[in-house]
Amino acid sequence: NMVQVVIVLNKEECLDELIESFMASGISGGTILDSYGMARSLRNKDSNPLFAMFRDFIDANGNGSKIIFMIAEESQIRTISQIVNKVTGGLQNPNTGIMFCTPVLYIEGLHKNKEKED
Repeated sequence: NMVQVVIVLNKEECLDELIESFMASGISGGTILDSYGMARSLRNKDSNPLFAMFRDFIDANGNGSKIIFMIAEESQIRTISQIVNKVTGGLQNPNTGIMFCTPVLYIEGLHKNKEKED
């Protein structure tokens, strides 16, 4: 069964090592997007007093995050999780990131690198 793996990586400095570790384990393919959380978007809303009240609770360093989307076999989830936790120091730590998977019901255009069987 195929799953969509979504990793929101707050520790952007781990991205290269994460991708290298995936590839070394035979996990390849995916899309990486720049992102930032909803609270950060409030920072630029000076006109609304409600937004100004929340500014004290917003991460002052303004760091964004990366979102990694992958389609993988369900059997690869454990390996992906182990790699993510090893490289990041553990998703249980604050400001590290999250990972979740959803079933893929339909897919087109995914071309796996398989040798042709004769």
